[in-house]
Amino acid sequence: MIQGFETRENTDKPIRAFVKSANGILHKKKSTVNQYEQTEWPTYNHLKEKPIVVFGILRGTGDLIKQCNAVNHTYYHFDHAYYFKEQKHGINKIFGDRIYRITKNALMLNVIDELDDNDRERLKKFKKYIDIKKWKTDGDYVLVLAPSEYVKKWYGLKDWESKTEERLKRNTKRPIRFRTKDSKTSYEEDLKNAWAVVTCQSSACVDAILYGVPSFCEIYSMGAPVSTFNLDKIETPYYPTHREDWIDSLLSNQYLMSEIENGYAWNRLKNK
Repeated sequence: MIQGFETRENTDKPIRAFVKSANGILHKKKSTVNQYEQTEWPTYNHLKEKPIVVFGILRGTGDLIKQCNAVNHTYYHFDHAYYFKEQKHGINKIFGDRIYRITKNALMLNVIDELDDNDRERLKKFKKYIDIKKWKTDGDYVLVLAPSEYVKKWYGLKDWESKTEERLKRNTKRPIRFRTKDSKTSYEEDLKNAWAVVTCQSSACVDAILYGVPSFCEIYSMGAPVSTFNLDKIETPYYPTHREDWIDSLLSNQYLMSEIENGYAWNRLKNK
């Protein structure tokens, strides 16, 4: 049995479905609060023996995860999909359903998961839409995608942009281009002439790696198995040959809403 925590309607829907599929307990929110405020759950007292399930790290869910980490208590973490993601929890046009990633005892999958025959069969519906382009071994600039302020706070990444830029300038003469959420150019346009992409843990690295742009990221990122962590090596990027194994792993750990509702996600994850 598990215990889930509501925060706001959009994210509550997959949490409710997951809890119901596991015959768990749902802690309803007293009210919806600002993203940086603490949600009140009147029925929640302490972790007890039951694993918890939350969406994201805002509205108090991050504090619950920290409590779990402090005592090695099991938790399941929901967030937006690694690939085929839609803005504002929208329905994916290809699959006609919402898609979410779920990770056990982590915020994202930063290793390559061992897959079985059932996983391989299920992957077929995703794989036909995946295009892994050849690695680009040229490019004009380094493309940097800064994390949000809350992510920087969560991981203790004070002055991430300035420190990243300083280190890059010590190791390359290439221009450094920072991309922001309000950029007027498309992400694909920015990737076309990029030498490499630098992120913290953003899912944007997935698009870059599939596009053929080498990645530099933090070790806890979903891109870790196919990326370099050391910015001193910016002029000698990593071009791994196992990108297909990596993307298969990520796709196997994201779920259609229907797969959350029918218990597939819970049954796959509970024994991981």
